[in-house]
Amino acid sequence: MENLLVSAVFISDTFLIGHLHDPAALAAIGLSGTFLNLANGLYQALSIGAMALVARAYGERNFVEARRVGGQAVSLAVVVSLLTMLLLMPFSASLIALLIHDPEVIRQGGLYIQLVLTTSVIAFPLQVMTGIMRATGDTRSPMYITLLMNLFNVVLAIVLIFGFGPIPSLKIAGAGIATATARALGGLMALVVMARGMSKLQISVREMLVWQWNEVNRILRIALPSVIDTLIQRAGFVAFSGIVASLGTLVVAANQIANTIESLAFLPAFGLSVSVSAIVGQALGARNTSIAELATKRSAIMAFLLMGFTGLCAVLFGGTIATGFGATPQILGLATMAVQLSALEQPFLALQNIYGGALRGAGDTRSPMKVSIVGVIFFRITAVYLLAIVLRLGLAGVWLGTATDWAGRTAVMYWMYRTGKWKQLKI
Repeated sequence: MENLLVSAVFISDTFLIGHLHDPAALAAIGLSGTFLNLANGLYQALSIGAMALVARAYGERNFVEARRVGGQAVSLAVVVSLLTMLLLMPFSASLIALLIHDPEVIRQGGLYIQLVLTTSVIAFPLQVMTGIMRATGDTRSPMYITLLMNLFNVVLAIVLIFGFGPIPSLKIAGAGIATATARALGGLMALVVMARGMSKLQISVREMLVWQWNEVNRILRIALPSVIDTLIQRAGFVAFSGIVASLGTLVVAANQIANTIESLAFLPAFGLSVSVSAIVGQALGARNTSIAELATKRSAIMAFLLMGFTGLCAVLFGGTIATGFGATPQILGLATMAVQLSALEQPFLALQNIYGGALRGAGDTRSPMKVSIVGVIFFRITAVYLLAIVLRLGLAGVWLGTATDWAGRTAVMYWMYRTGKWKQLKI
């Protein structure tokens, strides 16, 4: 539920912008999301490092250490968020220009990135704070925070994008302002929940502000492979987006709709992977590997069945769902085809998420990093370029290539999990 709501923050932007019937604006949302996801990935990596350490300490009932690690993870996220703003904001339009030559898409995409980044200092650490909550088994607080954040975003976005009373229509600028404000609200709520002990682990503001290098180094040691993993995946996605962009603005807009719809489809597997990470971390902290293995096995079965069902829904109802985004008929036709093809990759995506989540929960962030290197170089870029460009299958080739990528990554990730090395890992 939480990840559904997280996705809804950006999905609502895509949905509302689609009803402006402006292909450039829709393409701008999609391409700017490529770089915003790159930034988000850094905080997901920090969250993974914090989650593994907090879950292990929590399983050992060492709550002092859990609080200390959690506080340092938040302070580290604040520092990194400042660096992110300084690096991305001045070059936002130039980044979009790397992927497409349409000047209107570049202008609107650059503006959207700049606006969303204005609240980065409190917005990006939100991911780390909710990761700490989940490490203790508290998945409800992050869900409620995200629910309030999303409701606020939708209402404000409608008002600012289309205008209301004396407020003029700001179009894509309105979407950026609403998203930035909502993300800041979410970060502030998470800070209050942690500082006031409204979750399972209370972390004082002092524990977040006082820098302790030994704990920071532990977090970075586990998070660094995840950072590299994320950068590799996002760099691959930038190259992937460049291939899609070379097919034209209409294809980019259609691909954005299809990606948005698919982001809903894989939420069951992603949610289960988060729970697996927490359970594996706590189980290893309690020195009970059988629970870790059982949780992984059952989650893999559930995820496979759930994603098989969502894949069937994509085939049967993909066109109907795409129509809701209100784009032009040509864009909707391409998006429908892409959504239906996405059914091929969803069972593989499910299993890859579960086994990857189990390894990360154990503190093994190196194995997923290696899988990403193999996937990006040998599967994603190679397969998509071959099918979409060389064989001229266009958008169909793009989605057939991504299905090949997920199938290959799943096989490698499962083999790494089966070696069992994660059970003896010391963190």
